[in-house]
Amino acid sequence: MNTVPGGAVVPSSPAAVPLLRLLSLFAAALPTIGAAAGFDFQALQSLVQSHDLGSIEQLLAALPDLQRRDYALVFASRSLQGATFLSPRVILFGPGARFVITFNGDPGQRGFRVLETMEFDDSRSEFRLRELSFPEQPGGAAQVLVSEVNPPRCARCHGAPARPLWDSFPLWPGAYGERYRASLSARELSGLTAFLARQPTHARYRYLLGTEHLADPETFRPSTHGTYAGAQREPPNARLAIALARLQSRAIVAQLLARPAFASYQYALLGLADGDCGPLADFYPDARWREQHAAFLRFSVQAAEADAQQQRLKQARATSNSSRGMPADPRDSVLLRLRFVAETGLGTPTNEWTLALERGTDDFTVPPVSTQPLHDALLAQVVTQDPAVRALSFSATSADGDRFCTYLKRRSRDALSMAKPGATTAETTASTAGDAGGVRPAVLQLCIGCHESGVAPELPFSNPSQLAQALRTWPSKRGTLFDEIRFRLSPQAGTQRMPLGANLADAERRQLEDYFLAIAALPN
Repeated sequence: MNTVPGGAVVPSSPAAVPLLRLLSLFAAALPTIGAAAGFDFQALQSLVQSHDLGSIEQLLAALPDLQRRDYALVFASRSLQGATFLSPRVILFGPGARFVITFNGDPGQRGFRVLETMEFDDSRSEFRLRELSFPEQPGGAAQVLVSEVNPPRCARCHGAPARPLWDSFPLWPGAYGERYRASLSARELSGLTAFLARQPTHARYRYLLGTEHLADPETFRPSTHGTYAGAQREPPNARLAIALARLQSRAIVAQLLARPAFASYQYALLGLADGDCGPLADFYPDARWREQHAAFLRFSVQAAEADAQQQRLKQARATSNSSRGMPADPRDSVLLRLRFVAETGLGTPTNEWTLALERGTDDFTVPPVSTQPLHDALLAQVVTQDPAVRALSFSATSADGDRFCTYLKRRSRDALSMAKPGATTAETTASTAGDAGGVRPAVLQLCIGCHESGVAPELPFSNPSQLAQALRTWPSKRGTLFDEIRFRLSPQAGTQRMPLGANLADAERRQLEDYFLAIAALPN
């Protein structure tokens, strides 16, 4: 599934930053709009059952207005639902994108009789994907099939734990308004005009509310006057990106919080998420950083390669020549450093944190009007253990020597001085397997997503010590498990080539093979 209420333009001057932090903390303490609205998957199921709905058309007509007012339109889809300019895939994202519903509009398209949903589970801070399959001839609610949560066909792309897929700022190839705050391309304008002409009488699209705003050029390219007055909402694609970034940040923090080493690394993670607290080395004791420095350099090189590949593939998907000519998205080394700490310190895979469609990227960029969602989510957790952090965060400025960052660095160095080096599996891997074959390659998450989620036979890809034993001793048709994996990565495997459904570059396959070779060589 390719998956905020609109926000006014907020000045991005340094003086505004403390206020933004204060406002974001205040907002985090209030019930969300989505929660107040109360429409979720359970409410959707209840609607189907209580009204005996047997078709997608009937269900769309019964949805509450709030769920039909905010949407993005996709004309070139890589999801299980097809799309065209005339019959786009609709992403109804509702208040805060907490409950997303998608459908398309042509019987000849793939996924025409399937309604896809994505729900954010507040209690577990995770995304839950489901499909509702409707019969060709409406026969009532009894014939509507509901999938399990996060079915294998969804997990192949969304991973495990599931993440939303929505391209990152400032380019959303294949969605109307694909260039942030730019005029529609000729193909977009022509397609959207044709779509709007048939929308009022279309069996499904007629239930969309407020489609007249799509005909307004300022929806996608705000005027200078509207921007200055703060009267213009962000374009649909940007609003969806902001909302999903906030929810994904909560999911990321939940993953980090579940790791035993979180307490030791929490100050480093928060300081790095802030973005203005200086270099990574400042958060480590000197001796510990000397051990990690080489691994960080390797990690940086791999991330840069993944970023460059993502940019090439993303711009190749754009439909207009002007999109292909856009400069690369702004790169932010902040999350590169945070990801390194998460992987080497907490043993948490991070290459599927991003909303980007391409796997293994370091692209976490969101529209500039948003606050720092990952920073805010981490701050909310750290202050539960250390109330002093909250008070310092309100007055984090260079004028007072930046007591906030100074405090985080000192507490981080103290915590890591007391923690045993190599206490986590990932740290051991970075120092041993890293010397032989480099740090964990980004594409390994493809293996983890299938073999540790029930989609494929269980294999311990995320646990280097267990994987080392398995690679050497588990039997297979071609000898050991390592022999089997090497064959499955080769062109000779044909339809059995792994990872299934992924078209890896030769360099990515070599990285996987080198990594497995290094792991297999680890001592018992």
